[in-house]
Amino acid sequence: MPERNSGMLAHGEWLDALRDLSLCCAVSEGDEAQDRVREINALLLVAPARSLIDGLRPIGVARVEALIDAGACETAIMTMLEAGAGFLLSRGSDGQSLATVALPGSAHEASGAGASPTLALVGALADALASTASYERTTGRPRALGRRHALH
Repeated sequence: MPERNSGMLAHGEWLDALRDLSLCCAVSEGDEAQDRVREINALLLVAPARSLIDGLRPIGVARVEALIDAGACETAIMTMLEAGAGFLLSRGSDGQSLATVALPGSAHEASGAGASPTLALVGALADALASTASYERTTGRPRALGRRHALH
């Protein structure tokens, strides 16, 4: 696992960045997917607390770049998912994609839409992380871990 960045963001700044990224994915063009992959990975690296990214793991910058260069953006995102994190991905006949993500210990699924499967996955991950971060900020306690959540 790559070393976490010592320049972690404050909780509120990180939450705002996740919300912005989720919205950005919904309006990004397909050729912007590479940048969104870099952004979600960078946010995982600077998470203010490890508990906020349970079910996900950042990957090394060199590996992200190698996957992007190989045209494997979806693989890069799926590599960030640990066991216990679930996802659904679909693409409509109009080319728009929809993704739903369920992180371990979360009571709810999060969804994202985008012009490509990558953008939808990044948007859903950012929304799921923002929901977790918002919950911890509001309640002052981490979500309960170990709860199995199935997508349906």
